Parts: sequence; C-alpha cells; structure tokens
Amino acid sequence: MENNLLISVVLPVFNGEKFLSKSIESVLNQTYQNIELIIVNDNSNDNTLNISNQYAEKDSRIKIISNPINKKLPASLNIGHNACKGDFITWTSDDNFYEPDTLKILSDNLLKEEADVVYSNFTLIDDKDQKIREVMLPGIENLIFGNVISCCFMYRKEVYERNNGYNEDYFLIEDYDFWLRAAVHSKFNHINRSLYNYRKHEESLTNQITVDSEKNILWKKNLKAMFLSFWENFVKINYSEMAEFSTKFLWFEKIEFDWLVANNDKIKEVKAEIKKNQNFSNKLLTEKVFLKKTIEVMINEKDTKRNFSRSAFIIKNYAKALDKNALKTLIKYSFFK
Repeated sequence: MENNLLISVVLPVFNGEKFLSKSIESVLNQTYQNIELIIVNDNSNDNTLNISNQYAEKDSRIKIISNPINKKLPASLNIGHNACKGDFITWTSDDNFYEPDTLKILSDNLLKEEADVVYSNFTLIDDKDQKIREVMLPGIENLIFGNVISCCFMYRKEVYERNNGYNEDYFLIEDYDFWLRAAVHSKFNHINRSLYNYRKHEESLTNQITVDSEKNILWKKNLKAMFLSFWENFVKINYSEMAEFSTKFLWFEKIEFDWLVANNDKIKEVKAEIKKNQNFSNKLLTEKVFLKKTIEVMINEKDTKRNFSRSAFIIKNYAKALDKNALKTLIKYSFFK
C-alpha cells in the first residue's frame, strides 16, 4: 500500500537568516508532499520571521509559531511538537538541509521495518555548501557511549508521547537525552544512506560547545546528570559506575584500566541487563561495543609495560567478540609500544 501518512517537520530557529531559506526549501521540495512544516521562531532579532512569513504566504503547509521570549532549543522543540498533526515527526535546523527523497525514504523505512525511530547517515558540508565528507553512523548498540542518531531521523508520534517530550533542563544535549530515553521503549533502525546535509560553521551550537567555556561547562553538567538518570532507570543496578564510564568517554577524560578491572563484574551484570532490550539484543554487537571501549582505555594508558597483562584480561573477557582488527591492536600495544 502506498505510504501517504502526514509527516510533521519541526524547524526551531533563532537568528537563522543566513541559511534559513535553504533549509525551508529543502522541506517544501521533498518528493513526499504530504507534509506540514512548523517553524518555531525563538524570538529572533534578525530577518528570520520575515523570511518565514514570505514562504508561509506561498505555501499553506507552513505554520509559524513565534515565542514571545527566547526559550532555547528544547522548549522550542516541545512547542513545535505539541502543534504537530502528523503520524510521523522529524525536526531539522535552519543551517542544514535535506536531500529531495529524505522524508519518503525515512517514512517508508519506518513502515517496512516496523520501527519506531529511524536514522540515517549524513554529509558534512561547509558554509559554502561544499562537501567535506560523508559521515557513516554506527549501529544503535553504540548509543550508550555517544549520540549515534545524530541529525537525520524520523519517529512515530507515540515516541514523543512516551518520552513526555524533550527535557527542557537539558539544553545542548536535549536530542541525545531524548534518544537514550526512547531506546528504553522504542525500536530503532539505521538506514545506511546519506540523506541529510549537516553544515559545519563557527556559529553552530555544536561548535559553540567547544569554543564557549560557559556552554562547555553547561554541556558537561547536563551530560553527567543525563547519564546518571538514564542508567538508573535503564538497568537499576551499578548505575553510578556506568554513568561514570559513559560520561568520561564523552568528556574525553582518562579512565584507568585498573578501574575497569575492579568493576568488571559490575559491567558484566549491566551488559546482561541491557541485552534484554530490543535495541541491544544482538549480544555479539553489544559485546563488541564494550570491547572497543576497553581497548581504547588500554591504548590511552601511559604505562605500557603492563599492556601484555591488560591484553590477556581483554582476551579472557571478550574472546567471543574479538576480530582480526582487535587482535592486531592488542598485539601492537602489547609487544611494540
């Protein structure tokens, strides 16, 4: 049966006049036409509202909501989602744009795979629309150590409802928190195609986390709270240890290999619990995720004299997940470093 369900696209924007037209047009020019575009103008003081109004006058599928004060991204997302009438929902940014077939491919995959959330690879571009590289995203089993969903996705309206929306206290990590909470109750599927263009530029929120010390501090604070809440709700055992493990990886903070050894039994218990979830039920892939992170910890150790015993520990605990590349790495750092 032909898919003709209504798709809602939310576009939150604050002072996005520079790239906004490109983003809007990429939604309106989709091959899949049964859409609504909800633009949430977050109290912009540039030409954002005028640009949005010009498009709304020409296309009845556009609805504009203007916040009376600047409410930040997570609140704007909730405002936009609460106005959605679609069966499927996605959201985009003013500085990025879709490929023409994106919404059709995402929605068809949701139906075909009987998934609740789908996500795809994307192309990294510069501020002149020039391609930098394609970004190939890993499987959903990697979600506990990073936001692998990234920027191109679609989900059923029920996912948003089950999640009770975006957490408005988690500015800068609102999307990652949403995916972690959704993974507890919803089925994810990865589309191995590049369907979106993500712009790398100095003014993006992602870049500001790196260059703005206040945003970096807030990002770290929210990240720590998010992981603690997620692991407590997800596995209910040894959650403080797993929160520390996940947080340190995203902070690029050193983890002592001895810490892994000391907490090995707790990590095993956590792995047994998360494998009960439909998104982590492939035991081999989930083991490979933990294997990869364990090897990374070993590589970052300054005292390389103990790497042979560390490799022995890894082989003992991850024998079934070892592949040629992992073994080569262990040999390299055990005998040649």
